[in-house]
Amino acid sequence: MRGLIVQGSARLDGDTASVTKVLAQKSGWEVVSLKALNIGSFDYEHQQKNDDFLPLMRRFVQECELLCLATPIYWYTMSWLLKNNLDRFTDLLTIDKDLGRQLRGKSMALLSVNHEPIPNPHFTTPVELSAEYLGMPYRGHVHANMYKGITPIVHRT
Repeated sequence: MRGLIVQGSARLDGDTASVTKVLAQKSGWEVVSLKALNIGSFDYEHQQKNDDFLPLMRRFVQECELLCLATPIYWYTMSWLLKNNLDRFTDLLTIDKDLGRQLRGKSMALLSVNHEPIPNPHFTTPVELSAEYLGMPYRGHVHANMYKGITPIVHRT
């Protein structure tokens, strides 16, 4: 299965980048950093429709079967970069419905990274419900606890 890892870390070289690099090496999936892209905030007037979001989603739909959302956990939730990207999925329900329909049957997964043994039990809810709403089977969540250093302690749900 070909996958795309969308990394929502505020640092290009932090713990999340280290974990996604290992995942990419083992899976052959590509990593795209949201920090390196120009993706504006969602707005009802769709003033951001010419930024990097729609091209990223077109590429995913054309080349991949699984979208892995990777994020550090900041204040018990996903990073603002990843949340902003998730908010922009609304564009796929309004201004590019054909592209949005092509998400059906593709899969979504979640990777989280921080220094805690396990995340808040409700951490995955926004991604699980978003995947369900979009018709994308949710393949689960892997949490990498970086407390012990670069080798993560993995927790799967």
